[in-house]
Amino acid sequence: MKSRKNILLILSSGGMILSCFYACTSFILACIAQKPIPMTEATVILFLATITTYIHNRRGWRRIYVIGLHVLGLSFAFLRLCHNYYRLESPFWSFPWVSEFLMLERTVTGWFVLVLILLCIGVLWFCGMRLFIKPTDQTTISHRFDSGLGYLLFLLLIKLVIAVKGVSIPVEHSATRPMISFIILGLFSMGIVRSSSASQTAGVTYFKGAGIVLSFTVITLMLGGGLFILFLPRLQTFATASYGLLGTLTRPMEQILIALTRFFFASGIRRKFGEGPTGDLLPVINPSGGELGILHHLFIGIIIAILLAMAIFILYRLLKWLFSTTLEEKDRKGIWERLLLHIQLVKRFLSILWIKIFNNPDTSYAAEKFYKHLLRWGRFSGLSHAVFETPKEYAIRLSSRFPQIEKEIRLIVHLHDQTVYGCILPDGHQISRTRLALRRIRSPSLWFARIKSLCFHNRV
Repeated sequence: MKSRKNILLILSSGGMILSCFYACTSFILACIAQKPIPMTEATVILFLATITTYIHNRRGWRRIYVIGLHVLGLSFAFLRLCHNYYRLESPFWSFPWVSEFLMLERTVTGWFVLVLILLCIGVLWFCGMRLFIKPTDQTTISHRFDSGLGYLLFLLLIKLVIAVKGVSIPVEHSATRPMISFIILGLFSMGIVRSSSASQTAGVTYFKGAGIVLSFTVITLMLGGGLFILFLPRLQTFATASYGLLGTLTRPMEQILIALTRFFFASGIRRKFGEGPTGDLLPVINPSGGELGILHHLFIGIIIAILLAMAIFILYRLLKWLFSTTLEEKDRKGIWERLLLHIQLVKRFLSILWIKIFNNPDTSYAAEKFYKHLLRWGRFSGLSHAVFETPKEYAIRLSSRFPQIEKEIRLIVHLHDQTVYGCILPDGHQISRTRLALRRIRSPSLWFARIKSLCFHNRV
């Protein structure tokens, strides 16, 4: 049976590999007076190898297809890294630069750097493949942490010998930031894998209330802190550019906000002391000092926090979709079988569309669909349907938790019981009323009550 991957452990393990890789390769390149491989390029290569392995893993493909896919990915990674490392002026997708780049006359050091870059890509690609193939259990995480710590300590020992001998390195090198990032991500991975294995042994399935808040806080601080230290130089450049851009975009909004604030509050003060309005009501904002400067930085900080939260959420959903799978070991399919399966799915979709357009609608199916939506809504609101209770009993329990929508819940359950157990097909008016009731249940005004029920009440 195929073991399910933990996306947090994959990300943290990838950060550990990148920390160790950057510390070692930057030291080797600094010894020959070369700049290090950018961290963003190493990240792209590592996770490109992971995604490529995910595409063909346990699919039953022929070896020629798998080898061709990896050769294509390695070629793309090598060309991309060479183009960005040497900062070539030609566009990347203008392929004549490849032949010109390979035919350039180089010294022995130049060819050595090119071979070293190729070896680094091979190491990163191999680590990316192992990142998905190896299970995310305690043994694997412990081996990665011990191996990476051994490499970093060996690197520090070499630097100590060089310092004692009085030999100078052509380019300054520091392994402090990668080592701190590696230790934070490694301890985070060890803690997560041990807590998950302990919870599986004890039979604990989830945490409630304060446990959810504490778990989310620890995960955010450990994983986010490790990745932040690892990508600190790139983040500083991005923050500087973003600050200037947001400052330009938000300055008109600040003018309006300050004008409204002074209009409402200053007018009351004038009426109290009997003063009339003087001066211009639209102030000119000087974001460099005073209370207006604090408001300026606070407004920009809120916007950056919102955008960062949105980006993290989108990235999490994308990675979860990329690494999710429901295929078992016995359900392997080759590339042609999967192609035929997609063709059958398209044919089935067209046939269902034909039935929906030219045949009478099945109202019994609509009633069951509304009830399934209600069950899903209740499950995501912290109140799951028990296998031993009837739909009416579940409606009573759900209505006691959300009394403001009791009428809508009873309407959906009544239509379901009438259709399934009474064998009475509903008419179009009943379907429209039930659809409107389902829409009211999904109203955003109930989100706070649903979050409160999900975090601070029992599920059953």
